[in-house]
Amino acid sequence: MASALGVSPRERSIAAARTTWNEVHRAAADPPDSEADLSHVTSVVAIVASSRGGSSLLHQVLSDQRDVLSIAGEHTALYKLNRLDRGPDGSDVLEPDVEFDWTAFSRDFMSLLTSGPSCPPRTAIDRLGYAAAVTRRLALQWPLERIAYSTVQEAVDAATRTCERADEPGALFAAVLRHLHTTHPRVDPSFYDLPSAGQGKVCDYDLRPPHDGYGIEEPPFVVPRSRVAADRSSLRRHPVVIKSSVDAYRLPMLRRLMPNAHIRVIHLTRNPAASVNGLYDGWRDRGFFSYDVSDRHTLSIDGYSELGAAARRWWNFDLPPGWNKLVDQPLEWVCAHQWAGAHRSALNTLSPDTADAVLRVPFEEILDPASRERTLRSVFAFAGIPQPPRPVSLPVVMATAQPRPARWRQRADLVLPAINQPGIREVADELGYRKGEEGLWV
Repeated sequence: MASALGVSPRERSIAAARTTWNEVHRAAADPPDSEADLSHVTSVVAIVASSRGGSSLLHQVLSDQRDVLSIAGEHTALYKLNRLDRGPDGSDVLEPDVEFDWTAFSRDFMSLLTSGPSCPPRTAIDRLGYAAAVTRRLALQWPLERIAYSTVQEAVDAATRTCERADEPGALFAAVLRHLHTTHPRVDPSFYDLPSAGQGKVCDYDLRPPHDGYGIEEPPFVVPRSRVAADRSSLRRHPVVIKSSVDAYRLPMLRRLMPNAHIRVIHLTRNPAASVNGLYDGWRDRGFFSYDVSDRHTLSIDGYSELGAAARRWWNFDLPPGWNKLVDQPLEWVCAHQWAGAHRSALNTLSPDTADAVLRVPFEEILDPASRERTLRSVFAFAGIPQPPRPVSLPVVMATAQPRPARWRQRADLVLPAINQPGIREVADELGYRKGEEGLWV
């Protein structure tokens, strides 16, 4: 859909974000190693799962290890920034030979690739680097706001002076947002993955997207962290851990993105009832808007579209093949097809052509304290990441409600019929989640 000036919101948003990224690249005092690019990556660990399948948690667990390179959150926004968004059928499936500017994508990826624990930016150089990371993220999250690097520098300097908990990434970034509010009041902290953002509640007002532009990064927005930038040496020595919900549909792309890397895929599964329930909550939460599809359809999804005008325009999470046949179906059916679509694609495309090694991990074995340590040991060994010296604690990441076992049972009358549809049930059986065993699912 084009604006009155004949330029679509997608093109205006991408152009605005690109302008800001170019500004940061020119001005940043300590830009990423200019000689390093994705051709220097030697090891990739890709977490492939359905949305609400536990991939954010596992990605965070692996990213928190010292000898790991990663991007905060998903790299889906970088696909969109480089116009690798939707395929010919409007779904997230791209043709394996789709054309794109590899050099630009590589530079963008390297700009966000970091390692090590988050640490407060104490020195002037640290603050400039953190301000660059924040500016890039804000450009993906609020592209039409055009928040200048110099403006963010001022906000970072002020926040580091006044924030009492600057060693906590969420607290420091919340302080930065407060300082930016005077010049950019539309930058709304409630759209971020912050504890204070009100997770777990359907809004008591119409659901609304964060802005009127094209959604480059979908909410809840990632909180930037101050970490060490990747360089050519670290690319040779350490694995790059990535996760994007759309990668289940784009596994052949990974070799094109990182052509010299040994690719390990962790296929993370989760029982369909828990995943569908999480998707259902996410559609009705404040975020997870992925695409305005009103150029093709008006959504009439029972359980969602009655929540306001935006809920008749905005699709949430990924777009599986055949999504256009779901635009007038009940929400639980949409969610079931999203779960099955991602895993069916992964099952069909995981092969020696797309991955050098594959490990299938049930998320339930990570959640269960009795099997957690053993399962994570196998994950670390598979990924080539040194075993942590002490048991890993599980962070709460991108949650719509306080995690608890088998939360889906409160919605069993909706969820179970949805996953017993033909096609959904076959994928569940193939992954080991069989009918009649629902009592064991958590």
